[in-house]
Amino acid sequence: FCGLGVGASIAGMHPIVTIGTGRFAFEAWPQIVNEAPNVYYMSGGQVTAPVIFHALVGIRLGGAAQHSARPQAMLLQAAGLQVVAPATSADVKPLLQGVIESERPTFWIDHVLLTEEEWDDSVPVAPFGKASVLREGKDVTIVGYSIDLVRCLKAADVLAKDGIDAEVIDLRTLAPMDHETVLASVAKTGRLLVSDECSPACSIASEISAFVAEEGFGTLTKPMKRVQFENVPVPISPPLEEFLMPTVEKVVAAAKELMG
Repeated sequence: FCGLGVGASIAGMHPIVTIGTGRFAFEAWPQIVNEAPNVYYMSGGQVTAPVIFHALVGIRLGGAAQHSARPQAMLLQAAGLQVVAPATSADVKPLLQGVIESERPTFWIDHVLLTEEEWDDSVPVAPFGKASVLREGKDVTIVGYSIDLVRCLKAADVLAKDGIDAEVIDLRTLAPMDHETVLASVAKTGRLLVSDECSPACSIASEISAFVAEEGFGTLTKPMKRVQFENVPVPISPPLEEFLMPTVEKVVAAAKELMG
């Protein structure tokens, strides 16, 4: 299916290939990371492959190791591939339009635990490739995307009750990733916390930490913190799974540690 989608996109169509569970993408890794992203560069700009690969990713509660993949960090290694990760229904239409206009191959992730919300066309949305500041604050910057963004917003509500004013940023797109919005926020708050379901090694959170360290280190008043899943296979046991996964409570605790 993924190979057919790449071929159809080269022929001028805009196919959406539904992969299903995110880990199934590994069965089509050559097409997703080695064929679609490279055809434009290797043809000298003569050929485009605007295919969209869609998958339900993340820890799904009871999915165990083979149905709880979070491939987004690995996908960022495929130069030329866009990775989109909306958290709200209001973002779906503008992000889809941005993908179509880009004429580039895209991996679109939807977290399996995201629930429907009422669509509101009046909500202003950021341009494609730009992060959104969904909650302004002065004490700590909390960055998330997809399901982690939902947890970050809930954590900010809890922190507010304790007098901690958190600024919450939704990345929206992981490739391209908006450095400027994150750096501007950290310059204001002096503290950075990232929530990310990926395991820590070479993750979305580690990428954010790296560019903030390189481009905004002098604005930090405390070392950055990450709330992530441990680097182990996802267990089938519900208590173990809950113990390991990022939660609202863990985000709150990490933010309070940053506040000293």
